[in-house]
Amino acid sequence: MKLLKIFFILLFFLSFKISADDLINHLNKFFKKEYSLNTKNFKILFHVPLKTNQVCKKPYFLLSNHFHNARLFDILYICGHQHRFLKLELQVQGQYIVAKKKIFRGTKISESDLKSITGSLNNLPNGTYLNKQDVINRVNLRDIFPFQPITSFMTRAFWVIRLNKEVTIKFKGNNFEIITTGKALDNGGINEKIRIQIKSGKIFTGIINNDREVIVVL
Repeated sequence: MKLLKIFFILLFFLSFKISADDLINHLNKFFKKEYSLNTKNFKILFHVPLKTNQVCKKPYFLLSNHFHNARLFDILYICGHQHRFLKLELQVQGQYIVAKKKIFRGTKISESDLKSITGSLNNLPNGTYLNKQDVINRVNLRDIFPFQPITSFMTRAFWVIRLNKEVTIKFKGNNFEIITTGKALDNGGINEKIRIQIKSGKIFTGIINNDREVIVVL
């Protein structure tokens, strides 16, 4: 009787391990697909005990908007008609961008201003840049100090069109294109949306292309 009891205890823990591993595999696939994370660079920890009957072959996940901090968050786990919230900790290692030297406010940032380092991404400020190309040619809004992580809140696009300046506007539709000029109502950089006003007084919104023209799709 005692051996039978031990057998069932071992069977329970074995089934739990398989189920937990299976769930982690599903979560790995989810984060890899939705957020392009390399599974070799992150580790998932559960902060709520799991039950074997809550693991299924085709689960569905939704991230909650409730972030406890930079690494602990809730994810909605849906299995058929059943669902529950899992509290997860995502420990992520990866590369991020810091200042190689002091970058003075108003500088158009170049590659020589930047350094890529590898470390924990968990406690970095929101919006930290992970790729140099996302920072190059942007303008910093305040002084950035050596080895300080650079975030999207510290920079803006380099303005190629400025407020109240005359701009070339291209209206594009099915099988036609109209080229005219107008006045910019915003500052803007390449691939950014700005408002422009034509001579009749009408206001449109368009996107700035690489030739510094504003493209309005009709």
